[in-house]
Order: sequence, then structure tokens, then C-alpha cells
Amino acid sequence: MLAEQSSSHTLLLVEDDDLQARLYRTMLYRERGTEPVATDEGGGETGTTVETVRTLEEARTALEDDESFDLVLLDLNLPDSLGLETLDSVLETVDGTAVVVLTGIDDDAIGREAVERGAEDYLVKDRVTPRLLDRTVTYAIERRRRVTEIERQRNELAVLHWLVRHEIRNDATVVLGWAAALDATDPESERIVSRIEEAGEHIVELTESVGVMVESLEEPQTELVPIDLVAVVEEEIDRLEARHGDCTVAFDRPEGTVSVRADRFLNVVVRNVLTNAVVHGDAEETITVNVSRGTDGSAELTVSDGGPGLSATDRRRATERGYTTDEEGIGVGLYLVRTFVDRYGGSLTIESDPERPPGTTVRIRLESEH
Repeated sequence: MLAEQSSSHTLLLVEDDDLQARLYRTMLYRERGTEPVATDEGGGETGTTVETVRTLEEARTALEDDESFDLVLLDLNLPDSLGLETLDSVLETVDGTAVVVLTGIDDDAIGREAVERGAEDYLVKDRVTPRLLDRTVTYAIERRRRVTEIERQRNELAVLHWLVRHEIRNDATVVLGWAAALDATDPESERIVSRIEEAGEHIVELTESVGVMVESLEEPQTELVPIDLVAVVEEEIDRLEARHGDCTVAFDRPEGTVSVRADRFLNVVVRNVLTNAVVHGDAEETITVNVSRGTDGSAELTVSDGGPGLSATDRRRATERGYTTDEEGIGVGLYLVRTFVDRYGGSLTIESDPERPPGTTVRIRLESEH
């Protein structure tokens, strides 16, 4: 795949030694099996193109005038610049273009520092072979392409994060405020206002879940630290009862703390499991929550509702992205839960509660911190 992609790249070779420059061009053309071929509007084959300049100033001018270069093959020691400052200057000029450093010094430390400063790779001149040069150039271009794509996606996620956490959430809050101000004078009006409030609260909960998911994608995976699962569950039960005043939660907790390895998103995991029990359970039934210590050194959280229960297919698919048993809704909560439980090295199962059928029990097992 990569070898096929290499046939139409445009490279800028920055090398003041004419003999070396001819050698690199020959290597590239021979290894790729093509010479540059001119094309016209009628079409034709396009080969690898290598443009050569001798100085840093010429390189910067070429890069500023032409943004189509896929890679810069850069000699660090030029008539008007020496060492890693040459690389720094080129990196200030390019945007999304891969840079591979050429050095005449047989010192891997310089190459590693060049990569740390932003180069995709480095080559020691005395060790360059046609195959090594071609592979290095091809993989460097592909790595830079992927990094650029990831950066683009991260920027899009940042925009999505803003829209979800601010614009959509703010509008939902306004809807809830106006719904609370309505004066329902008959059962039909009460039903309509109640539906508006339920929909508004559901939107707020979805924005929280989606916002957390986007936030977790935006940042590197955080280090897992000891967190008291009991304290987190108590906090989220208080939050749930404040938001859903008609729900009843029975919490069976052990003595002392139950420390698990997790990160700051553990609250979101517990919050979504509890909310799922409210949304899909029976409002008149008590939600049962239990935290226990496993004999194998693990910790377990179970949340059981008194709803109609889930079929075997629904239980198996409930944590898939976008899956829902409600044709009008989109499943987010349990997919989000599974994502973080996997990150913590734990497990998640969904089962019928044999003690209180039909109902549904969500069981999360996490590594405990001794």
C-alpha cells in the first residue's frame, strides 16, 4: 500500500553538495522505478518529483511559495545555517509537511534530538541505501499524514465539545426554565409540561455524557490512581435523588472504603449506570445499589432496577455505541460506561436479577487498590 502511494510524491531536497544531491535523486528514482514525467491536460503518468535547493534561505522561499511538498529531505549543515537550528527554521516554515533530517555526523543523539524537535526521522549520510532512503521517505510522509488527520479530528472534537457543553446544554436549560414556569391547569396540560421537562432533562444528561466522551478523547489517557468507590457512589446517589425527586435508592455498602484504580471519570461511570436504572426502570420500584469486595482482590458495583427487564439480545448489545431499545432515542450511557471500564481494566455485565425479576442488573468489576 505504502509503496503504491510513494509514486506521486513531491519532495524538496535541501543539500549543498551537488554530488550528494544527484546521488539521493538517483536512489529515489531507481528504487521507485520511475523518473519525473511531464504531464498535460490530456493526462499521463506522474512520477516522483524531487526539487533541489542548496541553502536554508532557498528552502524557506520554496516552501513559502509552494505548499504542495510532501516531504523535506534536509541536510543540517548548509552554507547559511548549521546544526539543529536549520531544522528549527524549516519547521517554522512548514505546516503539515514531513521533514527527514540528513546528518554527516555518525551520532544517533543528534538524530534523536531532531525527532524530538519535530522531524519525522533521520538518516546518517554514510549509511543511506536506496531501499532505506525510499522506505524512510515513504513512512515519514504517511506518519505526517496521519498526525495531520488526528490534529484535524481533535479540532473538530473541540468544536463539538463546545457545542454540546455550552450551546445545546444552555438551550435545554432554558427549555426547563420555561417549562417550570408554566401553570398547568388540567391533566392534559400537566402531561404536556411533564413530557417537556422529561425531554429537557434527558437532553441535559445526554450533553453530559457526550461532553465527557469528547473530553476523554481530547486528552491523553490519564494515569489510574486509587479512588474510593463508596464515596463516589454516595455522591452520585445524592446527585440522582436531587435531579429525579421521585426515585428511591437503597444503597448496601460495606464498612470503610473500597479503593479502586480509576481516574476522574469514575463519577461519570457511576452516574450513567444510576441514570440508566432510572430511565429504564419502574419509577415506583426501588433502585438497589451494592458495593462489595471480591475474594479475588477486585471490587464490585451492582445497580439493579425494577423495570421490565431486557432480552438476551438487548443485554448483549446494550453497551454498543448508539444501540437503544427505544426507537426514538440513541444509546450513549452504557457505551460510555463500557469505554471507561475497559480503560480501567475491569469488566461489565448486564443480567436479569434473580432476586427481583424481571428487572435488570448492571454489574461492574474493577481492580481494587490495596
